[in-house]
Amino acid sequence: MQPVMLLAPSGAIRQERRFQLISQNLSNVQTVGYKKDVPVFSTLFLDAIHHFQDESQNTSVTSFQQGNIERTGHHLDLAIEGEGFFKVKTPQGVRYTRAGNFKMDKDQRLIHAEGFPILGRRGEIRLNGNEVVVEKDGTIKVDGSESGRIALVTFPDLSCLRKEGNGLFVSDRPDEEREIEGGTMLQGYLEQSNVNPIEEMVKLIDSLRSYESCMKVIQARDELTGRAVNEMGRV
Repeated sequence: MQPVMLLAPSGAIRQERRFQLISQNLSNVQTVGYKKDVPVFSTLFLDAIHHFQDESQNTSVTSFQQGNIERTGHHLDLAIEGEGFFKVKTPQGVRYTRAGNFKMDKDQRLIHAEGFPILGRRGEIRLNGNEVVVEKDGTIKVDGSESGRIALVTFPDLSCLRKEGNGLFVSDRPDEEREIEGGTMLQGYLEQSNVNPIEEMVKLIDSLRSYESCMKVIQARDELTGRAVNEMGRV
């Protein structure tokens, strides 16, 4: 197939993937701490042609822009104001999240919504008592006594973080993890999704129209090809 003939199929595939990303974002508008995905496509026609069959080139990146912080009043809800991630201990290793809708298990451990322990500076955090107060630096006081400090970390390059589901991220470069000093945590608040539904709906409509345009070009090309074959057959 000639390079110019690849443009329309390539564009249709890219718009289809863009549509899928936008749909995923829209389905997580109300997911606590969710970070939207943004498609990254080649900006030049020649790049689009060159990577037509290269799946690795049709990628997306995660936008770590902070979502709105809303008050819930629940004493185990925590929001990070500014940069940083909570550390979560999973069977597959340490994971990271911005979703602070925590709870306490039967062993009085502070856990993630999926049941994984939240890590502090000295490991798992236990809340042995009644009144739990979390200060802005992550220090936890239970019934007036300090019982640990929630770890707040980040990475020099956030592109090393990949989504793993359930609001968790895994790092490709865990050795670059660094602790944030002076980070701000808000007790009784949650960071909401950073998806703007109106903006995503506009993008969705644009994606559908672009896809339809590409398909019309493909259909027109097929009609011309068929006509040329038929006419040559009569010669």
